[in-house]
Amino acid sequence: MSEYSGRHRPATRAERRAIERRSRLPKSFGPAYLVPTAAAATLVLTAAGATAASSSSFAGGAGTQAGAAFLAEGQDKGTTSLLSDPALGDDAREEVAASAQESSGLATRRQAVSTSVAKDQGRTQERKRVARDAARKEIAADKKRDAKIAADKKRDETSSTTPATSSSSTSSDTPAQGAQGAQSWVKPLDNAVFTSPFGTRWGKLHAGQDYAASIGTPLKAMSSGTVIGAGPMSGYGNYIDVKYWDGTVSRYGHLSSISASVGQQVSTGDVVALSGNTGHSTGPHLHMEIHPGGGGAIDPAGWLAERGIS
Repeated sequence: MSEYSGRHRPATRAERRAIERRSRLPKSFGPAYLVPTAAAATLVLTAAGATAASSSSFAGGAGTQAGAAFLAEGQDKGTTSLLSDPALGDDAREEVAASAQESSGLATRRQAVSTSVAKDQGRTQERKRVARDAARKEIAADKKRDAKIAADKKRDETSSTTPATSSSSTSSDTPAQGAQGAQSWVKPLDNAVFTSPFGTRWGKLHAGQDYAASIGTPLKAMSSGTVIGAGPMSGYGNYIDVKYWDGTVSRYGHLSSISASVGQQVSTGDVVALSGNTGHSTGPHLHMEIHPGGGGAIDPAGWLAERGIS
């Protein structure tokens, strides 16, 4: 190195390097520190914007775009200021530009990811809604089908038990078994006192049997049947005729009152009248006649014995 230090001597290479070192910025302001710091700040802001966008389905797209625009604006300002710094060399400027471009690309990718996540969430919610609707429809269809099956089963049970019940009732109500029911037989009155038989009396036919009974004694239908006549009649006073299920007609005479009307259905043991002393009568009693098939009167004694009535 020359020892000349004249006024116009040009600076040596070592002197120029010393001058450049003195004019450089501190390391904390150099590209090696400043660029990563700016990039880190950009990433933090971008992550915050993406988080806010993903937490709100309504403002997802708008929030992401606003955050990206904010970051891009801040990045552009920071990059512009760094690139315009005269203290930076070409390598530092290239590094700053590359970092800014990478940050911009990262923001764009985050925005795309946020948009994709929002779309996926929307599709997932739609699939869940469709699944819920299908499940509700299936439950309603199952309930309707179960109700129809129950109704059909009940109808089948009813139709299958009705004939059996009817058959059972018919067999249990037959006179041979002597059971109480639609075809059973009972006495016309309780505690009956027989006073006069069927036959000729004073030159005329006494067509029935008489039973002593105080006025107002209940008189019962001997079996199930229909009332075919009732009211006043010459000689009988008040009377009532009941046609039973086997076609036999019974006639009660000299009644004080009638408890059933013509056409009324009666069951075994139903009270149809009260005994009395009306018509050609010598005292309170029941006059009872039996007309098989609705024809002429017969002696009630044999007919009553056949049906177990004494």
